[in-house]
Amino acid sequence: MNRVEQKRSKLGIWLERHNRDTDWLTRTSGLERKMIEELASNPRKSPRMITIRKILSAVKRVDPTIKVSDLWDMN
Repeated sequence: MNRVEQKRSKLGIWLERHNRDTDWLTRTSGLERKMIEELASNPRKSPRMITIRKILSAVKRVDPTIKVSDLWDMN
């Protein structure tokens, strides 16, 4: 049986590569689970700056070299 490929954003890909899940990010960022799941699965979703700051603060605990451009395309 073929695995159905689920669309993931850069954030979702980062979470997978670092063996983290959306529950971890929800706990460490203080953001709502629904928002984290949407940002991890929808590559077109652009978060507000305060949300970006909270997520970056959380992921920098795992990867101190992470940048905004590693997680989102900021146009």
